[in-house]
Amino acid sequence: MSPVSPVGLTYYGSSLAKQGNINEGYHFVKLALSLLDKVGSRENAGEVIAICTQVKMYVEPIQAALEHFQEGYASAMASGDS
Repeated sequence: MSPVSPVGLTYYGSSLAKQGNINEGYHFVKLALSLLDKVGSRENAGEVIAICTQVKMYVEPIQAALEHFQEGYASAMASGDS
């Protein structure tokens, strides 16, 4: 797996969700988040988590999604991605 694989899966899942395939997009977003931990690279974590959170808000309660959004913000600031 490439360190940028979670980014590609995130954008693909987001694209599916925007086209109306919310459940399928949600599947790819969850896959991207699980791969984010496995590849070990945190430089794109803020971007991945922020976009995944937008898709997850359609399926999960908003309170759960907001917790992930705060984690994405912290990751982005730690890696210098503003």
